Amino acid sequence: MKTSRILVAASVLSLAGTAAAYFFLPDTVPIHWNFEGQVDSWGPRWSILALGCLPLAVALLMAWLPRIDPRREAYAKHAKTYEIFQVLLVLMMMGLVWVTVAASLGLAVDVSVAIRILIGLLFLGMGNFLGRLKRNYFVGIKTPWALADDEVWRLTHRRGALVFVVMGASFLLSLAFKPGWVVGFVTLAPTLLGVAYLFVYSWRAWRKLHGDEKPVLPPSS
Repeated sequence: MKTSRILVAASVLSLAGTAAAYFFLPDTVPIHWNFEGQVDSWGPRWSILALGCLPLAVALLMAWLPRIDPRREAYAKHAKTYEIFQVLLVLMMMGLVWVTVAASLGLAVDVSVAIRILIGLLFLGMGNFLGRLKRNYFVGIKTPWALADDEVWRLTHRRGALVFVVMGASFLLSLAFKPGWVVGFVTLAPTLLGVAYLFVYSWRAWRKLHGDEKPVLPPSS
């Protein structure tokens, strides 16, 4: 797909930029920040190069998945939605890389704020299109009940779209608070509760349609 080629090319350029920045970095660089916005883990300079490979790895992986999915015919039905997911994920990874590079170079960047914005926008974007995904084995909310039944998949992803929007909004809402435990609560609580809720919702949707019947994954086509 054209989108895949563009994303791979952009990821290669991003990696090249990361490699160029490598020569200007100190011997140790920050690789993790806590909810206070403070660095709590450091790594060797080469770890930036490893991080810089992630957007390319994600772009290549997402270009490859439709070819190996047993339900590969689903990708023809949700091609545009899948392309949007590719763009969102690769751009988010690029943003993460360059925020880390900027911080490592000593530039004045609030990493805590930047990461929450990136994740919040990712969840919001995914939430707006999640309900359009057709049943497949690699992309979406893959509970055993959703994977086994088209209607359960549809219901789970329609509800998941709302949950992802709420999770994304919680990350953006956290920007109103000073870094600290409140930020951790505002971001993590909706995310963990949302994931648990979707798991239970998918199970209940299956029970409503199939009772005590065990979900069985359909054979690949």
